[in-house]
This record gives sequence, C-alpha cells and structure tokens, in this order.
Amino acid sequence: MIDPFLLLTVFGMMAATYSTRVAGYLLLRNRVLSRRATQVLEAVPGCVLISVIAPRFVADDASSPTIRAS
Repeated sequence: MIDPFLLLTVFGMMAATYSTRVAGYLLLRNRVLSRRATQVLEAVPGCVLISVIAPRFVADDASSPTIRAS
C-alpha cells in the first residue's frame, strides 16, 4: 500500500515543477533573450540536478540522508 503522505509529497513536487515551467514560459514568451541569457537558461536544469546530487558525494559521514525504497 502506498503511503498517502508519500503520494502527496510526489504530487506536490510535480505541481511545483510544472508550475515553474509554465510560469517561465508565460513570463518569457513575448521577450527576445540575449545569447548569454539563453545560455544561462539552458544550463539551469543541469545546475539544479547537480545541486541535488552533489551533497551526497561530498558528505564526510555515512549517516547523511539517503532515499530508500521500502
């Protein structure tokens, strides 16, 4: 059985991700971006991914939080 809190958390993260993408589209759809701004926006998803993953690799102790399947 799926834990309702876990399901709520996943749907909350999904809504947050979707809303930021839609908001970015709505805010920038009528603007012409410079080359530099375009490059920065293309690099952001990679930066976000690294900021989520990197702390696990640089942690000194084995007691740092991890995601476990149950």
